[in-house]
Amino acid sequence: MRLDKLLASAGIGTRSEVKKFMKLGLVFVNGEQATSPQQNVDPTRDEIFVEEERIQYQPFVYLMLHKPAGYVSATEDRTDPTVLSLIVGYEHRDLHIVGRLDKDTTGLILLTDDGAFTHHLTSPKHHISKRYVVTVNRPIEPTLVHKFASGFSLGKEDNLKPATLIISENPLMATLTIYEGKFHQVKRMFEKFDYEVTSLHRSQIGELTLGDLSSGTFRELTAEEVLQFKTL
Repeated sequence: MRLDKLLASAGIGTRSEVKKFMKLGLVFVNGEQATSPQQNVDPTRDEIFVEEERIQYQPFVYLMLHKPAGYVSATEDRTDPTVLSLIVGYEHRDLHIVGRLDKDTTGLILLTDDGAFTHHLTSPKHHISKRYVVTVNRPIEPTLVHKFASGFSLGKEDNLKPATLIISENPLMATLTIYEGKFHQVKRMFEKFDYEVTSLHRSQIGELTLGDLSSGTFRELTAEEVLQFKTL
């Protein structure tokens, strides 16, 4: 891997800035001053330092965000703030969103620059569960539990797998676990039976929960959490 590409991907600076650091004698590879940005390095074996700081190369990053309401699941938008605007310190990474949430929906969302990881999580054949806390406009009838558990159709090519609905003590609220990610799926599921979703919060994807992550904040997934997703 080229040295300038590695340092740029690590957030040290643009490739032109990396060249300036080299001219100033600030970049070292295995104890020797680096002078060529084209120098090939092995990020798994070589020790690379910039101003006495060792550079740890990450081929990919995996982030979880507690999305607040009012943010759109897009990399850029002309009118509304995006979830990417909440991710500070990773501007040098080409992040994208794994499974979008509506503007008014809150909760767990994943971001990464690993395309294979995204494909794995969004592929219909893997049936990764997603859990939501739903509030609707009128008390939920107990018969809806069986209807959701039986699976039904939302239209052409939108045949849903069985879903688990648990009505809370407050009959306006429920926990719903689904295994797909169709367009506006949760809202459309309730609308089919004449309910209007007034608030929607995604609390879990697979085994990953928000935990104590506060609204608007994010963290990197642990290696164990990434592995759990990759083996689903």
